[in-house]
Amino acid sequence: MSAAAIKQVSATGDIVTRDAILHSVVVTAGADAASATVRAGGSGGTVVLTVKAATGLTAATGELGRAQCPGGIHVTASGTSPAITVVYE
Repeated sequence: MSAAAIKQVSATGDIVTRDAILHSVVVTAGADAASATVRAGGSGGTVVLTVKAATGLTAATGELGRAQCPGGIHVTASGTSPAITVVYE
């Protein structure tokens, strides 16, 4: 088993471009509501989940049970300066 990695982003982009296992996602909204849509396989890949947080609040998935993400993990962010944390291996 690999060690988990943590990546924090505030904009749309790739978290990792290789096959990965998604553990959890945390979204913290800023001045307005925020969301993170997580896809397996890049920006045009399969939607794994969407996490939404109301203005000024945080929403978390909890442990996702080692969700497989072939082709990588991509996050599409919405909101003004959201803080998005992705835990994966």
